[in-house]
Amino acid sequence: MNRLGVKIKDVQFNSPIIAASGTFGYGDECANFLNLEKIGCIITKSITFESRKGNPSPRIHEIKSGMINSIGLANIGVNDFCKNKLSVLSSLNTKVAISIAGSTEQDYIKVIDTIEKYDGKHIGYELNISCPNVKEGGLEFGANRKIAYRLVSKIREITSRLIIVKLSPNVTCIEDIAKSCEDAGADAISAINTFVGLAIDYN
Repeated sequence: MNRLGVKIKDVQFNSPIIAASGTFGYGDECANFLNLEKIGCIITKSITFESRKGNPSPRIHEIKSGMINSIGLANIGVNDFCKNKLSVLSSLNTKVAISIAGSTEQDYIKVIDTIEKYDGKHIGYELNISCPNVKEGGLEFGANRKIAYRLVSKIREITSRLIIVKLSPNVTCIEDIAKSCEDAGADAISAINTFVGLAIDYN
């Protein structure tokens, strides 16, 4: 018996250790560095509909208590991801979930619709709802429980795979937003995305 095994919905994981989105790149880069069977799942870096160059350098600033990052969702876009990465990820010796980001509800839907057309073996999606919702004046999807509920509900309608929602910590009542996501059909909550930070070059 695998004492470290955990289960979310109907998906069995070998381990409760999950590589967070962004820490393993697209997911295939680390296959030669460690035994992937030892971890339960890899979550890819967030994928958007169009490719993104991300924010200009510097993107990482080390501080005494950790680091500040400003990546800007740099990625190759969903079409290149499906053509060049999805089959490779399906061959890894661990489970894979795909992180999704967007600026509108339709962005998220288009990305997942595109991925679902391919025969990928990924177990589900992480919805990065810390992205600014351009149709709501720049308010993050994860900053309002009604907006979060509406987005998760629409995603639940188009996929039977796991839905994991990554919440923003930069809110007043994260538990209300988490409950709204659960009510809308989310299978798990990823807590949390990056805290707002600031570094000042005073030299």
